Amino acid sequence: MRIFAVFFAFMFVGARLGEAQFAVPPCAERTTSLSEPWIREGFACLERVIEDTSAGELGYTALASAPDGTLYAARPFAGQIIALTDGDGDGLPETPMVAADELTLPNALVFYDGALYAAGGRYLYRLRDGRLETLVDDLPTGEFWTGGVAVFDDRLYVGIGAACESCAAEAESQHGTILSFALDGSDRRVEARGLRSPYALAVHEGALYITDSAADALFADLNLPTLDEVNRFTPGADYGFPACLGAGLALDERDAALCRETATPAAALPTGATPTGMASYAGDALPALKGKLLIVLNGSRQALELRGYRLVAVDPRDGTMLDIMPAKPDDKPLSDYTPDQMNYRGSGFYPHRPIGVTVTDQGWIYLSVGGGRILALRP
Repeated sequence: MRIFAVFFAFMFVGARLGEAQFAVPPCAERTTSLSEPWIREGFACLERVIEDTSAGELGYTALASAPDGTLYAARPFAGQIIALTDGDGDGLPETPMVAADELTLPNALVFYDGALYAAGGRYLYRLRDGRLETLVDDLPTGEFWTGGVAVFDDRLYVGIGAACESCAAEAESQHGTILSFALDGSDRRVEARGLRSPYALAVHEGALYITDSAADALFADLNLPTLDEVNRFTPGADYGFPACLGAGLALDERDAALCRETATPAAALPTGATPTGMASYAGDALPALKGKLLIVLNGSRQALELRGYRLVAVDPRDGTMLDIMPAKPDDKPLSDYTPDQMNYRGSGFYPHRPIGVTVTDQGWIYLSVGGGRILALRP
């Protein structure tokens, strides 16, 4: 594997970006500012970090931020991890360099204690001081991509998708689970079961949270509109797939309630919204988001109705959800569009999809979007 040492370039960046104070002009005067997707007036400044239409729909997926201001982005089909730094002094990391190459479908990232951890396919990697290590090379694979990665209680946690949409659960299988490892990849443990596609993991206020989504066959069931989930991790829990959220099941509201008695979600999301990214917001830069989880709803598939295609903030204490983007701007009082209608009319993400999200130490938000885009939300 070819590793390109990006670290020598960082010494020219100057002061640590996470600790620096940038005298940026008002949002309307920034050359990077955008007017769409819609956000609430005065909520934050929406800015373009990078746009590379040649990168394709999955040009940039998972994101992770380092304390020095470096933004890492996964490029799964290119087999790369990109490191972006600030080359023009505006605080946004718009200058890309290849940090690691020849990986297998890297699509989950987390930065912890000076190292970047990445999961993809059968592999769990660690990039530290310019050196790439393969920690695990036999993660279970199947119909779903390898899910999210997080460090919790000094262990690596990885989401593993179900073997397929309609496979029966096997007692000894490690599909549909949360696995954990020591930070060097040893001491493998099965921590939880019953998951379909745990694409995102995040540590928030001392707890680990996991997203999951229901089977495609349940999208059209109007009696079950909120089967995608944000779950608080409980060791040994079974989160209900495939018994509760499997393909082709004729569940009614009572069945769904019984299924959820064993692991009640921290938040219920629209069925088919497909949560693929999650980050904890603990900063002060955007006070309305403090104490919330930022969730990327990647969007519904093979359906005329649009669900998802947005970035939301969820309060895991009560499950309430706030639309961040798209959202009706406060300066458009006559607008009564729903987020889905904003997407239809071109004021949202559609026809592209939001994919991954991360939060910097100073509380700035970076969001990857299909079509080779990375956006920023900052004051």
